[in-house]
Amino acid sequence: MADSRTCLPDEPLSLREISESDQANRGAKQKYILISPWPVRPGTGVNNVILGIRDALQRYYDPVIVSTGWTPAPPEEQLWFKLHTPTMPLKNLMAFALLFIPNLFRLHRIIEGAAAVNPHYVGFQHLPLAVLRRLNMCPPLILSFHGADVDRALMSRGIQRAIYRWLLSSADVTVACSNALAVKVKTISPRARVTAILNGITPAPPRRTQRPMAGPYIVSVAALVKKKAHDVLLRAFQRVAEMHPELTLVLLAGAGPEQQAVTALTQTLNLGDRVRLYIDLPYEQVWDWLHHTECFVLASRDEPFGLAVLEAAKACAPVVATRVGGIPEFLDDGVHGLLCEADQPDQLAEAILKTLSDPVAARARAEAFQRHAEQFTWEAVARRYREAAHLP
Repeated sequence: MADSRTCLPDEPLSLREISESDQANRGAKQKYILISPWPVRPGTGVNNVILGIRDALQRYYDPVIVSTGWTPAPPEEQLWFKLHTPTMPLKNLMAFALLFIPNLFRLHRIIEGAAAVNPHYVGFQHLPLAVLRRLNMCPPLILSFHGADVDRALMSRGIQRAIYRWLLSSADVTVACSNALAVKVKTISPRARVTAILNGITPAPPRRTQRPMAGPYIVSVAALVKKKAHDVLLRAFQRVAEMHPELTLVLLAGAGPEQQAVTALTQTLNLGDRVRLYIDLPYEQVWDWLHHTECFVLASRDEPFGLAVLEAAKACAPVVATRVGGIPEFLDDGVHGLLCEADQPDQLAEAILKTLSDPVAARARAEAFQRHAEQFTWEAVARRYREAAHLP
């Protein structure tokens, strides 16, 4: 028997059952549809944003998460509606064209009666929603950008850029997670109604007394992609390690294409026994590392927001980060942490050494940042979303 969450083109009955179940069993509150291109599970980045908004919206609506990806299956409580993206290979383009009209009707059944439809990580797979909105067959459409989706759109040219412009201008509001990202989104579609809504942060779990490792360490939490600048961090740490032979650099990383390069550079810099790399560590374990670190470091070349920095603040970890993207919008240099320019390993090393050499001042900044971070709640984010789209 097919998974009841799966809305395949040849299974209209499953879709009707889902729609009727929504109407009969979900209570008096209107649905609020959150759409993701992958199954949403607790972790980092966009996953935490979607889950945070969902939890906060439960006060006003009945939030429903819909996964539009093809694999793997989402958790039981999430709906699954597979959407093709009109990109190569050719079979994807043909499937998108052949199923476009049927998908319009199937999507309409899912979103009918909802207070809003809110895709996260925007792409061409959301074109059917834009068509429905233009036909007044879709509730208010809120497009939420988070970073890599903006980079992809900015690389588009010709007809692809025109499609992006039309998609964004079809939405009631387009949300970027920082003012810096909102500027980029506006260049994609000048006619789009773009607003910046900074992310929230979930409360940190209690600090456990048991340390994840015996000796002192500094920690970075970042996916293994080029913009996270692990190469800069390793070169900075090489200098720090000379002055602090007891110190270890811990990289808590999401899997990515730079893993081999990071491993190779670690060996080249003779840091093999001074660097620990953990891939896709369970989210709850990340907090243990943050709670006990001497310093949290983020060396990114670009950050749409910098959620990991805010998580470090909640854990009361002294912070060193680069002055990029959304980070300076919520971190005051010298007050909440230390900022330096991107791609400058010497500056990064100086900031780390300054943090290590004056733990009293570092702790004062960490405590100030922790207090400052209290205002970044998902309840505040949900309120801003409702206000931006003029929702009840």
